[in-house]
Amino acid sequence: MLKRNIKNLTLILPAILVYIVIALKFDFFQDDAFISYRYVQNFLNGDGLVFNIGERVEGFTNFGWIIFLILWDSLNIDFILVSKVTGILFGAAFIFVTYLTALKLFDERSKLLALLPVYLLGASMSLPYWSQSGLETAAFAFFAALSFYLYLKQSWQLVFALTIAVWLRPEGALIAGILIAVEAVVEKKLPIFAITCSAIALIFSLPFVAFKQIYYGSILPNPFFAKTGMSLEQLTAGLEYTGRFFSHYGFYGAGLIVCVLFWKKLSDEMRAVLLIFLMYTLYIVLVGGDVLKVHRFFIPVIGLSGILVVYSIWLLVRKFSSKTLNLVLFLSALPLLFLTYSLPKDYVLLYSEREKGLVESMQLLARDIKASDPTDFSVAHTTIGAFSYELMGHKVIDMLGLTDTMIARHPQAQVIEFESTWRERKYNAGYVLKRGPEYIVFSTGDKPSALAEQALLLYPQFLKSYVSIGWFHANPAYSLGGTILSAFRKSRPLEGEIKPTYPPKFVRYYKMGRELFAAGKFQEAIAAFDSAISITPKPIYSYLLYSKSLCHMQLQEHDTTRVLLSSILAQDSLIFDAHRNLYIYSVVYVDSAAALLHERWIKKLVPWLWPRIQYDAQLSVSKSKIHSTTASKQAIE
Repeated sequence: MLKRNIKNLTLILPAILVYIVIALKFDFFQDDAFISYRYVQNFLNGDGLVFNIGERVEGFTNFGWIIFLILWDSLNIDFILVSKVTGILFGAAFIFVTYLTALKLFDERSKLLALLPVYLLGASMSLPYWSQSGLETAAFAFFAALSFYLYLKQSWQLVFALTIAVWLRPEGALIAGILIAVEAVVEKKLPIFAITCSAIALIFSLPFVAFKQIYYGSILPNPFFAKTGMSLEQLTAGLEYTGRFFSHYGFYGAGLIVCVLFWKKLSDEMRAVLLIFLMYTLYIVLVGGDVLKVHRFFIPVIGLSGILVVYSIWLLVRKFSSKTLNLVLFLSALPLLFLTYSLPKDYVLLYSEREKGLVESMQLLARDIKASDPTDFSVAHTTIGAFSYELMGHKVIDMLGLTDTMIARHPQAQVIEFESTWRERKYNAGYVLKRGPEYIVFSTGDKPSALAEQALLLYPQFLKSYVSIGWFHANPAYSLGGTILSAFRKSRPLEGEIKPTYPPKFVRYYKMGRELFAAGKFQEAIAAFDSAISITPKPIYSYLLYSKSLCHMQLQEHDTTRVLLSSILAQDSLIFDAHRNLYIYSVVYVDSAAALLHERWIKKLVPWLWPRIQYDAQLSVSKSKIHSTTASKQAIE
């Protein structure tokens, strides 16, 4: 047995090595991994298995993975490093189990066919993407695949695999249910084996369930309440998510279609594999796919997908001689391997770069806030991963409700006028404001994107009490001139009854104007801002006027810009953005008194930005001189 496994491992070793090389090249952390890290670190600090100290909320769906990381750290081994290394190792083990499954499914004269699904898996981009990301995805995929394999073998070791799968993710229970259904359909009798294994696994999981109920007061994790819901929009998202997977890996469902058409020709084992894949895919559609891109939900069955594709080829040519069969296999392997690697490549690389940028910017912003504010401040945010890990000890309110029971279980009614590409639909802006965090951070700077961010703009307390501040970073990866990371800081106490009074259309027009501005359509953006102004109560939201002033600035309408900026400061002197731009104008126009006034305000509001604003002002002076010289030459000519 040992010799056979060593031989099998040797045959698939090149596929595993390719997979490892791709995984090491990615080298990034998924932002959500830091949510788990924060729970682990709080536990290691003696504060309990919590996100915020004193708040018992199960804001994760990977209990077993978190315990696994805690155990490693107890051995004085960095748990973050462990999450990367063991993730890659679990991915390699997943490839090996996929090969064992393929060997079980192909007949004796077609053993070479079992290699192709493994090499398709090795050439994929999504498995290495997730295995090194810090999350439990590869570990869960391994135990899910092991469960499928042990079920096909009718091995009682299935109990062990199912138990670990359940501890790693709630979908472990789904796998048990699928195996029960598959056995009933394929065997056409009471599924004694699957039921018995699932029941024993359930018994082994009772301590885990009891702990969740006692410690968190709920068997279901909080993200279940934050994310779940049945709607046509969710089903559409699930179909789109599934369609994208098949366009990248499933060869547009060709393997499924052939296997379904040849259902009567399939062995019982192959029927089981087909049903497992179909049922798991149906689950993915019903839950609306995944908020995180790059096929994460499909990773546990991506090996089965490759097996179905190769098996469909075998079904079509199975009556040929061994020599012809091997030729067809060779001719099919090259294009299949090429397409498996190339079809999703740009898509996966795009999201890996986005994730790197997100994590880096969130880490920088959290460090900036901490460096400029030594108090025990709290923050509300829609992207809490890396940001919250940098702020250990500070209260971080997840505005999407993943780690907050009030938002997850008692959301506000959704505003139909709001539009967003975000999958997270639940929010409670009134509750967030009642908690009065010192900072509120939007995912895209000071532009509302998520529904939870847009909802805040309905409340006068947010519009009047929170002002934007920023920190500059010279990062060529984002912009040649660097970038300003911004947050909203509470500058005044929140007064009056906290309830939404601004019209939703105001938010819609404001968001539309910001998006048009970003697209360089300045006149259209001004029209959108004017529409927002026409339906808003007085005083007009300062950042609505400021956004309009930026459009006029881009259109070189500087007199109008200065008038708007002055009107902003007349109603709210704490808007540092207006002081910054008026200071630059004062320097360009050599208005020393005005420049000194705005300099004092800038040093009061955002002293750390003063050197950068000085630099911008001098750069503007240089540009104005160049423009003046050019204009003079043209006039002479």
